[in-house]
Amino acid sequence: MPLESSILMPRFPRIRPAAIAALLIAVGAIRMASTFRVFSATSDEATHIGAGLEIYQYHRYLFQRENPPLPRLVLAIAPYLGGMRYDNRGNFPEQIHSIFYGHGDYRANLVRARVGNIVFFVIAAVALFFTARDAIGEGASLFALFLFTMEPVILGYSAVATHDAAATAGVALALFAFTRWLRKPRLKSALIFGAAFGFSILCKFSCIPFVAVACLGIGMVRLLHDAELRGQVRRAAVTLVPAACATLVVVWAGYGFTVVTFGELQPWGPVFTPSIQRLLAQMNPRTPLPAANFFIGIAGLLRYDQRGYLTYLCGKILRSGRWWYFPFAIALKTTIAALVLFATGILFALRDRELRWAFAEWSVAAVAMIIVAMPSALDLGVRYLLPFYVPFAIAGACTVAAMLRASRTTAIVAIALLVAHAGASAFAHPDYFPYFNAFAGSDPSRYLVDSNIDWGQDILRLRSVARHEHMEKLTVSLMGPADYVALGFPPIDLASPWTESHGWVAVSDHSYRLTGAEGGWKWLPQNYRRVGKSIRLYRIP
Repeated sequence: MPLESSILMPRFPRIRPAAIAALLIAVGAIRMASTFRVFSATSDEATHIGAGLEIYQYHRYLFQRENPPLPRLVLAIAPYLGGMRYDNRGNFPEQIHSIFYGHGDYRANLVRARVGNIVFFVIAAVALFFTARDAIGEGASLFALFLFTMEPVILGYSAVATHDAAATAGVALALFAFTRWLRKPRLKSALIFGAAFGFSILCKFSCIPFVAVACLGIGMVRLLHDAELRGQVRRAAVTLVPAACATLVVVWAGYGFTVVTFGELQPWGPVFTPSIQRLLAQMNPRTPLPAANFFIGIAGLLRYDQRGYLTYLCGKILRSGRWWYFPFAIALKTTIAALVLFATGILFALRDRELRWAFAEWSVAAVAMIIVAMPSALDLGVRYLLPFYVPFAIAGACTVAAMLRASRTTAIVAIALLVAHAGASAFAHPDYFPYFNAFAGSDPSRYLVDSNIDWGQDILRLRSVARHEHMEKLTVSLMGPADYVALGFPPIDLASPWTESHGWVAVSDHSYRLTGAEGGWKWLPQNYRRVGKSIRLYRIP
């Protein structure tokens, strides 16, 4: 049963928790917006905006279908209304270039592209608040929201135009609907859950396994302690059939109720399992197929995972990934205070009779998400596991509530941990998504690169330094799709990891670590100037 808010908020009887929640969400959104003009376009943003603009301009969805269209439609609204356009002429780099450089001011285009993600941040935060309120009470739910909206990586990845914030929103909404269905497993709540699950799938395909394993974990723990639910298992299971139908209808609606034929899918057959390959081989190519782009998108994602992706982990270049990548990334990119609260829940929340089952449910859900992500070869950043922070925050809030109730000493420790969490978040500004905690040391690129730290986001900062230093020429090896001429850089040469350059040289962490692991950049000196969090700037005589 949820805790009464008066237990945790005795001194604020006139302040409604919902008002405090709204304030926390607003502060988070403002902090996100303050970074919109700081960072240059990251490697993936132009693709997502371009895909959304393609829908508005050409009423089709063919551009990079490995992600569903819904977040792209939301993200592309402001760019489309602001005059940004997708030029489908030329090759892929030329099409990508047209997004941010083809129309209007570059920095204004960055703001237009990123502002839409505030919608998904708000959805995630609101769903989290109401989910936590149902689980642990109105007052304690504020701790969950505080942990969530103050987590640097949540703010950081929600402030760039990608699908990661949308995935978090989709999972948060689906888990809220699922827990409401667990309380009253009726047809209406089942249909709402099915629709919410469909919404999450339209946000990002990874939501399919994340929602599935999190719901399974929560449901199994709930059955252990809820005798009433155990008595309704059969009737509750029946309601999941129409829920699945609702999911399918919502996903189909997200693809515009399009219908083509199985012939569109058959070229993608080799990426599927043998049983699906046999099914496709037996199907008449003229058989109608709803939402073909959904299946093609899944196939494209499977192909990426099967082929592997060039990644970096602790000094080694990998193609197939490592099972411990995501637990390791979470350990380095989450505030230490939040990690301590999650880990010590075993000592405090599990001993509290009113909180133990809530903590068990949400910690199991969080761990289940990590486990399902571990086999993936796409070890490209903690952002792929961003929805994990939804159950993680609720489990941490259980620990805070238990510590506040246990004794004065534990209450002081809990408050200190919350302050430390907020302090780490404040000191991270504006570099929220490149944030690493103290475990990573002074140079976290030794352990992780890619979108964890170097996503091409510091090009504008480098331009400011170039102008301040009156550079006549700059040699670079940088991450991202920047057009240095359009951005007003001095003449640019490309740096070679194997051939020494002189003068001003800028090398991004991603390039430095990946090529350095193969023996490159031996000629670079030890001393350098840090630009942002991701660029090493040298001046070589």
